[in-house]
Amino acid sequence: MSPATLRHKALLAAVRLRAATSEHTLTGYIDGTKFDRVIGWAYDTKDPKKRVTVDLYCGGKLISSAVAGQYRADLKAAEIGDGRYGFACKFPGITTRTTKTVSVRVRSTPLLLELNHAEVFDVELTPAPFITYVAIDTVNNCNLRCPFCLVDYSKVTHTELMSEETFERLLTLIDYVDDWGFWMSCLHEPTLHPKFNRLLDMIPRARRKDVLFTTNLARPLDEATFAGWADSGIDHINISLDSMKPELFAVLRKFGRYEVFQQNLDRMASVFRQFPNPPKLRYITMAFKSNFDEITDIIRVSHERWLSYENEIRYTYNFQHIPDEFRNTHYLDKEDWAVLDERLAKLPYNHYVGPPPDEYEEKLQQTIDYDALKLVNLSTRRKIPRPLQLRARPDGKVFAIGHEDVCAVDIRSLEDPPKFFRELLG
Repeated sequence: MSPATLRHKALLAAVRLRAATSEHTLTGYIDGTKFDRVIGWAYDTKDPKKRVTVDLYCGGKLISSAVAGQYRADLKAAEIGDGRYGFACKFPGITTRTTKTVSVRVRSTPLLLELNHAEVFDVELTPAPFITYVAIDTVNNCNLRCPFCLVDYSKVTHTELMSEETFERLLTLIDYVDDWGFWMSCLHEPTLHPKFNRLLDMIPRARRKDVLFTTNLARPLDEATFAGWADSGIDHINISLDSMKPELFAVLRKFGRYEVFQQNLDRMASVFRQFPNPPKLRYITMAFKSNFDEITDIIRVSHERWLSYENEIRYTYNFQHIPDEFRNTHYLDKEDWAVLDERLAKLPYNHYVGPPPDEYEEKLQQTIDYDALKLVNLSTRRKIPRPLQLRARPDGKVFAIGHEDVCAVDIRSLEDPPKFFRELLG
């Protein structure tokens, strides 16, 4: 365990002891800054379910406020309530690197949160990132053919692999993404890339906390692969987990075998327990009529057996290529979501339910075929609203999501990728 980790654990223990022995019910701390934001945590020891509000001041002037309700795995591990007490107060108008003298007060109280034992302190701020995320598809294929997948694989005939040279060009963007904004997978299965762990190793260690990837774990993986993940320093891994029933698993995860999936989970959890600070594991479950009564068990087992720090329950995108038979048989009705939310609210585990938007059932979304999109003539491009969301294909073609007709460019052809994408913004 690193000296920094030990100091952090000691700090949390001291704050926890102070909270337990003090007559004051409020406590918290300032951790530092992230771009143009002052970050920290605060909570009420007598009412752990309460989310307090904090105010950021500079020169006696109120600059911004934030609700302390973000989940923090370190707080949860230190047995500080449910861990959902993090906050980020934004300092507006930051266009260049600058230093400000600030203080942070818990609203309607005299409590000033400290940084290095100081209630008033200097922070170094930098402009906010101009890219929300870069979704990198290191391959163009998947080992499964799930009937609800938002990708239409009917035209995919072979697996393309991203080269190290292409990935190295994409890494020039990592300093300009928002929190957890460098995705090592999105549309496809990253473990199909034989050098996926090598790509992880290429990421600068100092920036790996902004990295995540999503996997179905449905193909056999060895301990060495999991050890590479455990020691990678990335923030978290999303794992698809829709059913623990082998027959239903085979339906929802077509071409997948539950016994292989479970062996991977057990092996990964065993390896991760051997490392001091592995990535957090976050489980994603698509909610259907077929697994509706199983979701509570999925959340419980993934927390108790497979190191889950959070479970997300998602709805399925209503894409045109999804078979009507599957849609009619498996999709939840609107009233089902209220029942599910009420049922899961009783669980003592961290979870998030994302119900579908209004008119969801009535609207079909058109499938976007990124393989068919063409590069755009850069001389005719127009400005795009800030911030950017980018998607990268294995061959290096990068698209601005929602503005594919404006920005579709081969990143390998750009002399200065960050400058190019910054100049796209209106």
